[in-house]
Amino acid sequence: MSAKDFNAAIAASHAALGAMARGDNGPTMALWSRRPDAVLANPLGAPVKGWDNINRESARVAAMFDGEVAPMAFEEVTRIETADLGQLTGFERSRVRRVGTGEIVDMALRVTTVFRREEDGWKLVLRHADRIVPSAG
Repeated sequence: MSAKDFNAAIAASHAALGAMARGDNGPTMALWSRRPDAVLANPLGAPVKGWDNINRESARVAAMFDGEVAPMAFEEVTRIETADLGQLTGFERSRVRRVGTGEIVDMALRVTTVFRREEDGWKLVLRHADRIVPSAG
């Protein structure tokens, strides 16, 4: 899947997260650049670089989940778009079910995502997410 504009790329990435929560990394992987400089830095493992490594890591993470209990909610903080790069920073929140346990987990992430315009459309080149830790008191 190649988005022809930055807004479509963002919408596709948000939709793909629902598939990840259902254990399917396919829609997410369709968004990633095949160039070797793409980086995934998620809170469940070390950063990985390159499509093959990103595919393995996103499949590992997707396999941890067995469905959304609450749909993903997105809170955008900032969006920057140039002719060839787009960046989105914000928060993603959901409730998901863990595979094998039925445990329901609140997911709250602070995420920065970068897309690059490539020959066939906008492609994901960076996703950096970290957990939001509730403040004490």
